[in-house]
Amino acid sequence: MGGQKSKVEGAWIFLSHSHRDLDKVRQIRDVLERKGHNPLIFFLKCLEDDGSELPDLLRREIGARTWFILCDSPNARSSKWVQEEVKMIKSLEGKVFEIVDLSKDLQAELHKLAAISKRATIFLSYADRDADIAQRVSVALTRADFRVFQDIDFGRTIQSAIDESLANGFVMLLLSLNSLLSDYCKEETDYALRKAHASQQSNVIPVLIKEASQVLAALPLQLALINCFDLTKGDFEDRMAELIHSLKTRQME
Repeated sequence: MGGQKSKVEGAWIFLSHSHRDLDKVRQIRDVLERKGHNPLIFFLKCLEDDGSELPDLLRREIGARTWFILCDSPNARSSKWVQEEVKMIKSLEGKVFEIVDLSKDLQAELHKLAAISKRATIFLSYADRDADIAQRVSVALTRADFRVFQDIDFGRTIQSAIDESLANGFVMLLLSLNSLLSDYCKEETDYALRKAHASQQSNVIPVLIKEASQVLAALPLQLALINCFDLTKGDFEDRMAELIHSLKTRQME
């Protein structure tokens, strides 16, 4: 993958919390922002009215998001609206969440923020000739609130992006005959596989995007040992939904 640098948008992470815990919640927000993510914190004044119903805006926002931090505390447990949020988040398919206990020392709970960040970052490696498909993949991942690295010149910056993606998510290799012939893709693949320890190679995701049978026959040994996801079989959107589901539920180190 060659080309120019593109802006990397962080994952959007919804923080469910009581406004009475805002000081601690702000500390969580700051940690997530330092990791490059976009934490969502908002309080709806109308929720103070015991007679109001859960606003449709909040319901739609939760439905549209993927990543959640549930800030647990006596304040949160005594708030019927926070409990409604938590119930909704837990009931919806495809939502990924961690529970942070605000009554404990925050430093001891920070590993939970790392756990949710670990799934939310993806580096896309692909050949320039496959940029159209790569863009479709990137759009689908971004809509699912993943942080996506792409179009970064090789060198220290790209290696840092791969390092961060291995530590906080995945390196996704979009495989075609074009990518197998690309020096950029070979460098990115070799670097990612060198950096990923044997127990962490689930973080390297080979995805077949063209000429699946020919690519499988030509894969180098290191890649042949990792299961490939075939994006060429069936409807693209359906297959992307399956791929995204597997990323959300994949066992991580």
